[in-house]
Amino acid sequence: MQEVKDANIEMVQFHQSYSYEDFIQGLRPTQKGGFDLRDGIFYSFCQRALAHPDRPFFFIIDEINRGNLSKIFGELMMLIEADKREGKFALKLTYAEDEEDRFYVPSNLYIIGTMNTADRSLAIVDYALRRRFAFITLQPDYGNNFRSFLASKGLSAGMVEYICSAVTKSEQQNKRGY
Repeated sequence: MQEVKDANIEMVQFHQSYSYEDFIQGLRPTQKGGFDLRDGIFYSFCQRALAHPDRPFFFIIDEINRGNLSKIFGELMMLIEADKREGKFALKLTYAEDEEDRFYVPSNLYIIGTMNTADRSLAIVDYALRRRFAFITLQPDYGNNFRSFLASKGLSAGMVEYICSAVTKSEQQNKRGY
């Protein structure tokens, strides 16, 4: 984005109980004992991105592989594709009341999903979702910036060296499957 603009960034963490109703839209109980149709976090964020088509928006899903992706994304499996990001591909959502109540993901919204290094296998990630994302492996950098950060927190040079070597050794063992 080349600027700090928290209104253009949203983040969630997936888990086993996370659902379509949380993410997109669903019926939620009211205090009076009834139910209301409520928009989920992703739906609301898409509306914000649609209102500002000239700005980039970023939706970050931490631990994307921990959720039931087919259940959470529903019809979004198609709508998140790069070539389906315009109004002519809008779909009627599961809880939509009117035929005209359609939804699409705007092209200025970027979805970033993260997984930690302990979750090396993509086997549990739905194939339909796998082909809609690019996968990039990022490695931590325990170089000068990390060492300077630790030193700025008051750690001795010996402790900084110990932490860097311990973390590096642990990562090497994980790569070999220990």
